[in-house]
Formats: sequence, C-alpha cells, structure tokens
Amino acid sequence: MDRRHTGWCIASFCLVLAVTAPAVAAKKFSIDTTPVKNGRVFVDGKFVGVAPVKVELKLKKHEVATVTAEKAGALGLWDRQVTKDEKGTVYVRLEENVVLDETEESDVANTWLTITPKLTRQRDSSVDEDAVWQRIVSVVTDNFADLEQLDRSSFYLRTAWRVRRFPHSVMRNRLVVKRGVTDQLSIRVQLESFEMVSADNDFKMDDDLFVPTSRIFSDDKETIDYLRDQL
Repeated sequence: MDRRHTGWCIASFCLVLAVTAPAVAAKKFSIDTTPVKNGRVFVDGKFVGVAPVKVELKLKKHEVATVTAEKAGALGLWDRQVTKDEKGTVYVRLEENVVLDETEESDVANTWLTITPKLTRQRDSSVDEDAVWQRIVSVVTDNFADLEQLDRSSFYLRTAWRVRRFPHSVMRNRLVVKRGVTDQLSIRVQLESFEMVSADNDFKMDDDLFVPTSRIFSDDKETIDYLRDQL
C-alpha cells in the first residue's frame, strides 16, 4: 500500500475518534449559603464568588466537585459534594459563630504578664507578701470558683478549667499565677484560653483537640485588671 494512502487512513481514523469521543458537558449550578447569607463560595478550593452565585462546571459522569463557603463571623465547617446530575440550587451550610458575641479579642490570652505588687507593710514599707497572697486568692476566687492547685510557699495558684459550650464550639480557660524570679517580689499571671470546634457537636474534650485562641471573656479580663490594680 502506498505510504501516502496509509498516512491518510491513519489521519482519517484519528479524525473519526475526535468527532465521536464524548465531550464533557458544562453544567450550570446556582450556589447559595444558609442560614448565614452572602458567604464566599469555593469550588474545589477555587473562589467563584459571593453567594448566591452561578457557576459553570465541566464534570464527567462520575466526577465530584467539593463546594465550601466561608464568611467573617460565621463557621464554615461543612461542604457539599456535587455531580453533573445536580439540579436546582446547591446550598452550603454556614452557621453564626456565637462565640464572637460572647468574647472579645485580647492580647492578654495565653501571655505571661508581670505584676509588681504595691502592697507594703506600714512600718518599713517593704512588700507585705502575706497581704499580696491573700489579695490574689480573693480576686481570683471571685471569678473562678474551683482551684486546682494552691501553694502559698511558692506563690503558685492554678484554677481548674472552666468550660463553656456553644453551638459547634467549646471554650475553656483557666488562670495561672506564680512567683517571678526577680529579687523583688513579682507576680506572673497567665490566662490560658483554648477553643475546639466540631461540625457535629461531638466534643470528646481531649487536650490535643483544643487550640489556643486570642478570644477571652470579659469577666476573665476583669480579673487580670483587678490583680493589676489591687496588688
């Protein structure tokens, strides 16, 4: 057979394959977020717009795309899997983050603060360590009812974890007080603040599931302020 004829047959065969191969049809979806509206929508990690938004996806028969959403002040812990057979509007779940209404951002969280006591004895004006310790215990227990450790000799105090539960999140915090290493009496104070989130509210309370957060409760911030003012 002539080589030119052979080449023409091969080219024709390729052309037939190209024409008959199934094309990936583009499918238009409308994506919205609920119950929090106007979330930022992502498809397979790519930002596609603010909900409600229409997107055009080229999906094969068994291909799946992942839709997620986020918005400031909301929890975006959920995603949606979509295929080419999806119909109507795809809703992606966003929930209000209630913790933001109950807490405040603060640089006090998870930071060691140093307080130099001003309480002194009347006669020689030296620091009255007993008075300082009593004031520490009084101020702390006004806010934290449960103490885990209390040692006057080393000036060490640690409250038990206080746990507050919210929809899809748990906050826990505790206060640690210890003596500084300076020659003059100084007090080191740290408010430990941690958070755990869960889409299904399945909280196992394992330590390694909590992560530090810069958000604290106003009454805890007041405890720090009282210690600064009254020691």
